[in-house]
Amino acid sequence: MPELLTAEIANEYRILAENLPENGRQDTGERRELRQELQRRCGLSELQAINILNGFHVKDYIAIKEREYAENERRKAERDQDT
Repeated sequence: MPELLTAEIANEYRILAENLPENGRQDTGERRELRQELQRRCGLSELQAINILNGFHVKDYIAIKEREYAENERRKAERDQDT
């Protein structure tokens, strides 16, 4: 199960992206590997991960993932009550 996206995780990856060689923010090489790692770690879409690496819409994506997490926990609790 993917990790919940937090501001700390987003900042960690943003800093890692900033320290990569300049390539015009192209999704190639090390930057692509970093994006794919973030996607796997937090269950993000490609666009979400790219935007986080570029520092765009981070708070929105954190809020989305928090809502998804809460909804999944609610569903899990309902299933547990049914058994």
